[in-house]
Amino acid sequence: MALGATYAPELAKEVGAVTGETLRLFGINMNYAPVCDINSEPLNPVIGVRSFGDHPGFVGRLACATAQGLREQNVIPSVKHFPGHGDTAVDSHYGLPVISKTREQLDECELRPFRRAAAEGIEAVMTAHISLPAIDDSQLPATLSAEALNILRRDMNYDGMVITDCLEMDGIRASYGTEQGAVLALEAGCDSIMICHTYDVQVRSIEKIHEAVESGKVPILRLEGAFRRVTALKARFLSWDTALQPQNLDGLTSLNQKGTKLAKEAYSSSVTLVRDIPRILPLSPSSKIAFLFPGDKTPAGGAVDGEGLGRKGSYNASIYLDILKQWNNQAFEIRYGPVGLSAEQLNLIEAADVVLFASINARESAYQRKLGLELLHHNRAVVSMALCNPYDFLEDSSIQTYIATYEPTIEAFAVAVERLFRPQLAKGALPVGPEKPAPRWLEVRQYEAATDFCQVYDVWLSALPSYKVSADNLKEVITPPPHLLPVESYHLVARTSHPESKVVGFCLLFVSKQQDPVCVQLAALAVDPKLHGRGVGTALLAECQAWMAKTFKNSRLELGSTFPRFWPGLPIDLPTEVQDFFVHRGFQLNPPVPRSVDLYQDIKEFHSPEVYVTRAKQRGYTFRPLQTTDYPECIIGQEKNFSYNQAWVQMYYKLDPSKYPTSVMTAFDSNGKQVGWTLMLSHESPVLKSHWAFPSLCGPKTGLIGCVGVDADHRKEGIGLAMLCHAIEDMKQRGVEGVFVDWVSLEGWYEKLGFKVWWSCRTGAIYAN
Repeated sequence: MALGATYAPELAKEVGAVTGETLRLFGINMNYAPVCDINSEPLNPVIGVRSFGDHPGFVGRLACATAQGLREQNVIPSVKHFPGHGDTAVDSHYGLPVISKTREQLDECELRPFRRAAAEGIEAVMTAHISLPAIDDSQLPATLSAEALNILRRDMNYDGMVITDCLEMDGIRASYGTEQGAVLALEAGCDSIMICHTYDVQVRSIEKIHEAVESGKVPILRLEGAFRRVTALKARFLSWDTALQPQNLDGLTSLNQKGTKLAKEAYSSSVTLVRDIPRILPLSPSSKIAFLFPGDKTPAGGAVDGEGLGRKGSYNASIYLDILKQWNNQAFEIRYGPVGLSAEQLNLIEAADVVLFASINARESAYQRKLGLELLHHNRAVVSMALCNPYDFLEDSSIQTYIATYEPTIEAFAVAVERLFRPQLAKGALPVGPEKPAPRWLEVRQYEAATDFCQVYDVWLSALPSYKVSADNLKEVITPPPHLLPVESYHLVARTSHPESKVVGFCLLFVSKQQDPVCVQLAALAVDPKLHGRGVGTALLAECQAWMAKTFKNSRLELGSTFPRFWPGLPIDLPTEVQDFFVHRGFQLNPPVPRSVDLYQDIKEFHSPEVYVTRAKQRGYTFRPLQTTDYPECIIGQEKNFSYNQAWVQMYYKLDPSKYPTSVMTAFDSNGKQVGWTLMLSHESPVLKSHWAFPSLCGPKTGLIGCVGVDADHRKEGIGLAMLCHAIEDMKQRGVEGVFVDWVSLEGWYEKLGFKVWWSCRTGAIYAN
């Protein structure tokens, strides 16, 4: 969390690299880090400050940066604890935590850092001993649950090594037994089994797995799969030639110096002055300071100190006092504990100029909380220092001067003390809680056409040079007349707040309320290329999701838009980092197959293939543009066949032939009944210009074919292709030179008439609530 408070991924990467260099010097080739857990539960006793923070995207970014640093030193990183151990108040060293979140809720929060790590090719993932009843009703811990691990394997397409957390933790040992847990973990999909403490238990676990494989309980293919992943990872990073070389520690001194310098930089950037409302700081070197430090029974968490063996953390306060005395030799120490303070100690506190109150995980320690809140009754100048978890008094407004260090190390404390006397040097920012900082230079607000459009268009041209639509076309599609839209619009712009306000990014949103959950379509998101990597896109998405959560009880954010139509998803011709951007922010991207594509054909030389036209004619079908008298039957046909797609149906409602003649080609059977329909809009159609952004990119005289449908009782009779032939011939006679076909999933059908793929897209979505 100290690294999280720096908000500097590049620093996290450097720390990962120096950590890896140090481990490698001592012959250690794997690190069970970094933590991908999101500390969304302040009372979490096992994750706490091991997490980078409580924002999913932010945690994923810093975890992957740290992993990259380790990787560059040829030390294997392992993210943990899948699928996320942050939202629990139970320590899995001593019990089995239960997280009742749905899959959608996990996708929004816990799974996001792991999805990013998997997308970036993380070498190993460690499992969590947590129960997820909404995912697996067997209530098996994730370590033993094939359902949970399949999220990683199937949904995230992860084929790296999966390692268990230690099976001697009570989350496994107390319910299943370590030895049986080893069998269940292998059977569920884990590749490497961790048993940390007891040799006899290790041996018995190996024997149990041997028996399970021989009896067929664990298929040999499962064992071979685990073996393949473990050995593949070893082959990438390790060799016996390197492992058996004697270690040379000559470089340890210089490495320590490098580490010390980097640590000072990290602490200098992380120590956080949360608030100083009464302006107690800076402290005076000559003031009388009472320094209160917690004594016995200081909670540290099983994973942080004692590794599940029940040992509590203990810290020698005199070392901390020595650091304080370097700045103020009048400071004196009072050790406090569960018994409270004596009358003599209270007198010393009341006589002091300033009380410096240190706490360590006070949310888990009633005596620390009680004393910290009572001190203001004994001295008005109280400075509270959270030396580990910043949640100690984060939400207590009565604690008006509050500083956080995120870990009770001497190095962090030394920087924190300096900040007490030089508060202007405090650079850290809270990585948790509602007071997390937003980029101060950036403002995200709702789009206003009159003041924003010109700059939005400039961003469009610079960010999307392959999609140079005209300003008039883009403006009309962004803000078409309300009577033309079957959906509502809600657009956002990101503006710089200094030195002058300027649009640097935007997102276009269209809302369809007919669905449950409400579907919000992200038609476009673009950021000025000069500001990529500065959080502009993230800020736009965050504001979008906050608006959705506030406005709708249930909502889903989809990539792509129906009407107005931009892309049918995320174009795959954009750089891979664009796809990564959405994956790293929790979107589930569907594979390119089945496809979502737009098609195009130049029709100046088009001639209908005789086979399709003749076959339909022989079967008694005729074709002509929709007339006013045909219109009621057309609407009945759309409602009968396509009511599941209201955007489609509404388009036919819109294209009343009395207002928009020659806009729909219709197929009739031998009895004169309508059995097929397709839009055939010319380049001059006002409906085309207000609903489709991109046909003009294919040429100035490009029209559109869309919403091609055949009555359910007449499909597979050759009507569709013949109807398209008639539509293209009609458009050609009206001066149309090219035809754009949007959002096609059928493969090879339109191609029979000469259409070719214009671009392909991947669909994807994320839930806001």
